[in-house]
Amino acid sequence: MVGASQTRASSELLSSRVLSRMMRNVSCLVALLAVAGCSGRKGKPDRPAVPVTIAPVRRMTLPYTLMANGLVTPLQTAIVAPQVDGIITEVSFREGQNVSPGQVLFQIEAQPYVAAYQQAQAMLSRDSATAANARRDADRYDQLEQTDYVTKEQAEQQRATAAAAEGTAAADRAALATAKFNLDKTTIRAPIPGRTGSLLVRVGNVVHAAGATPLVVIDQIKPILVRFAVPGTELPLIQQYGARGALPVTATIGAATGGSQPPRDPSTDPLGALSFTGVRSMPPPTPDGFQ
Repeated sequence: MVGASQTRASSELLSSRVLSRMMRNVSCLVALLAVAGCSGRKGKPDRPAVPVTIAPVRRMTLPYTLMANGLVTPLQTAIVAPQVDGIITEVSFREGQNVSPGQVLFQIEAQPYVAAYQQAQAMLSRDSATAANARRDADRYDQLEQTDYVTKEQAEQQRATAAAAEGTAAADRAALATAKFNLDKTTIRAPIPGRTGSLLVRVGNVVHAAGATPLVVIDQIKPILVRFAVPGTELPLIQQYGARGALPVTATIGAATGGSQPPRDPSTDPLGALSFTGVRSMPPPTPDGFQ
């Protein structure tokens, strides 16, 4: 009996210790959960009130605006190329400079063309004098033919000589015009107003009239051309309102680039006129704007 009592007492003592340890573990777990719950409980900041403006309803006319991204292109482009052969002796502009029509851009060596022009002048003077003399002889022979002092064949021969001399003088005048043209083209001028691009030929280079390399490219940028496309569904409305008068177009630089933009004055935006390219003919729109 004594052994059984001791065994029961030992078992009860062991159970008491195990139960006490389990209670301590549960207490620690409950404390941890409480701490975790307290740490995750944060108050949300109050949102500021949004101001609301109230205005009375009224009827007014608002513009119908279409937004589109445009492609800026020069109004026209001129490729400046030489029309005579020679050496570039002078360049009279800078890259990126604005030029006006007729402004001197390049100078080609002119001495050979000056000599050719002077030679053509001399030949015209000589042959013109020969033709004038032949015409006087032909007139005299015509008078002598009427009085039978010369034969008809002699008079015809003199008239033929005078006509040939006139033809030679006419050819000399054409040669002189060609020489004058070549001499004038040794000075290369701007054909249009605009801004020059990169200088492709420098001083000392030999250029040819039939060469494939241009001297410079000029783009006319004032006024400038802005091409943009609008949806086809908007065309009836454009035609409807366009029939009442010209539709203004405003180009805003950098409006579609995104991000913050510096403050601008809308009155300084470039204004232009609306024109259509490659639009097929369509029936006139109905009063409600649809077809």
